[in-house]
Amino acid sequence: MKTPPDLTLTALREEFRGYRVWLEPTPGRYRFIARRLRPGAGPHTIVTSDPAELRAALTPPASPRSAGQRP
Repeated sequence: MKTPPDLTLTALREEFRGYRVWLEPTPGRYRFIARRLRPGAGPHTIVTSDPAELRAALTPPASPRSAGQRP
Protein backbone atom coordinates (compact mmCIF):
# COMPACT_ATOMS: atom_id res chain seq x y z
CA MET A 1 0.00 0.00 0.00
CA LYS A 2 1.31 3.47 -0.85
CA THR A 3 1.90 6.06 1.85
CA PRO A 4 -0.79 8.79 1.75
CA PRO A 5 0.49 12.10 0.37
CA ASP A 6 -0.19 13.97 3.62
CA LEU A 7 2.03 11.59 5.63
CA THR A 8 4.76 11.83 2.99
CA LEU A 9 4.45 15.63 3.08
CA THR A 10 4.87 15.66 6.86
CA ALA A 11 8.00 13.50 6.62
CA LEU A 12 9.49 15.69 3.89
CA ARG A 13 8.87 18.84 5.93
CA GLU A 14 10.64 17.31 8.94
CA GLU A 15 13.56 16.09 6.85
CA PHE A 16 14.15 19.31 4.88
CA ARG A 17 13.55 22.19 7.28
CA GLY A 18 15.42 24.62 5.04
CA TYR A 19 12.65 24.32 2.45
CA ARG A 20 8.96 25.11 2.35
CA VAL A 21 7.35 21.91 1.08
CA TRP A 22 3.73 21.61 -0.04
CA LEU A 23 1.38 19.55 -2.20
CA GLU A 24 -0.29 20.83 -5.31
CA PRO A 25 -3.21 18.72 -6.54
CA THR A 26 -3.46 18.05 -10.25
CA PRO A 27 -6.03 15.87 -12.00
CA GLY A 28 -5.52 12.32 -10.73
CA ARG A 29 -2.30 12.96 -8.77
CA TYR A 30 -0.32 15.30 -6.54
CA ARG A 31 2.86 17.25 -7.15
CA PHE A 32 5.32 17.93 -4.36
CA ILE A 33 6.89 21.38 -4.45
CA ALA A 34 9.88 22.45 -2.37
CA ARG A 35 11.22 25.99 -2.29
CA ARG A 36 14.36 27.01 -0.40
CA LEU A 37 13.67 29.42 2.49
CA ARG A 38 17.05 31.20 2.60
CA PRO A 39 19.77 32.11 0.13
CA GLY A 40 22.53 29.57 -0.19
CA ALA A 41 23.66 26.38 -1.84
CA GLY A 42 21.20 23.86 -3.16
CA PRO A 43 18.29 24.00 -5.54
CA HIS A 44 15.88 26.91 -5.27
CA THR A 45 12.70 25.09 -6.33
CA ILE A 46 11.87 21.44 -7.07
CA VAL A 47 8.58 20.27 -8.58
CA THR A 48 7.93 16.52 -8.88
CA SER A 49 5.22 13.93 -8.31
CA ASP A 50 7.81 11.48 -6.94
CA PRO A 51 8.81 12.00 -3.28
CA ALA A 52 11.95 9.86 -3.78
CA GLU A 53 13.05 12.19 -6.58
CA LEU A 54 12.44 15.19 -4.33
CA ARG A 55 14.55 13.63 -1.55
CA ALA A 56 17.35 12.86 -4.00
CA ALA A 57 17.33 16.44 -5.32
CA LEU A 58 17.37 18.01 -1.84
CA THR A 59 19.87 15.70 -0.15
CA PRO A 60 23.36 17.18 -0.32
CA PRO A 61 25.98 14.92 -1.88
CA ALA A 62 28.27 13.18 0.57
CA SER A 63 31.67 14.79 0.82
CA PRO A 64 34.80 12.61 0.98
CA ARG A 65 35.36 13.68 4.60
CA SER A 66 31.86 12.66 5.66
CA ALA A 67 32.37 9.29 3.95
CA GLY A 68 35.38 8.63 6.20
CA GLN A 69 38.05 9.32 3.59
CA ARG A 70 41.16 11.33 4.35
CA PRO A 71 41.99 14.48 2.37
